[in-house]
Amino acid sequence: MHNETKQQVRQVMAGLVDAPHPLLGAPVLSIAASRWMVPGGRHFIIQLELLHNADQAIMFSTIARDGSGPLKASFLTVLLLEDTAAYRQKHYSVCSGEASVTLYQIFDVVDLTATRMAAMMANFIGLNEIVFANYLRAPSIDHEWAARDSA
Repeated sequence: MHNETKQQVRQVMAGLVDAPHPLLGAPVLSIAASRWMVPGGRHFIIQLELLHNADQAIMFSTIARDGSGPLKASFLTVLLLEDTAAYRQKHYSVCSGEASVTLYQIFDVVDLTATRMAAMMANFIGLNEIVFANYLRAPSIDHEWAARDSA
């Protein structure tokens, strides 16, 4: 990644850390020089890491398959710990392992603005809610369906 682009992204993200964008409803948290997170829901958090390849970043979230909640490990750690298979889709991809599921998106960060970043994160939060619904079900729904099945 070019140093100018890295500095510009860090400035944009610093602004989102200092003042939550209305599209997000929650402040972005800085967890390293090139890594941030924002709460996304009950079961997941959105994480963002700058990549050293080209002028790109990765946005991802990882959930535990057992429903215990979000995982905060870096994306590389998730790949190294899990026996994962990544399925490259058009805009988003899923890594599904024995213990976790990760949804991720790689995107260009050239000319990134705070509003564009906030919109991308908000859209990713919505996508997570849809995709992870296939992996997590509320216990009350499980009991409801079990009662219907036994009737």
